[in-house]
Amino acid sequence: MKVILMNEEQCQKDLDPVWDITNVEQVKEKLNEFKELTEGELVNLLYVLVWCEYHPFGLFKFIGIEDDCMKFLYLELEWL
Repeated sequence: MKVILMNEEQCQKDLDPVWDITNVEQVKEKLNEFKELTEGELVNLLYVLVWCEYHPFGLFKFIGIEDDCMKFLYLELEWL
């Protein structure tokens, strides 16, 4: 299913080239893997796969499905 990411520019700005996920297209691919989300649900997407002291992740809100597209709103970059 196609993924539409609102605030796409802000999401790209927050990504770092040294992380495993480095661009918005990769973010959309990972968000597409989430199934059975409910409208308004928050989703955390880790940007690095290897263990380090801090894990950066994007916080997204699932808006819903419209015209066979999953819509997400990028909220912010957080550290775990």
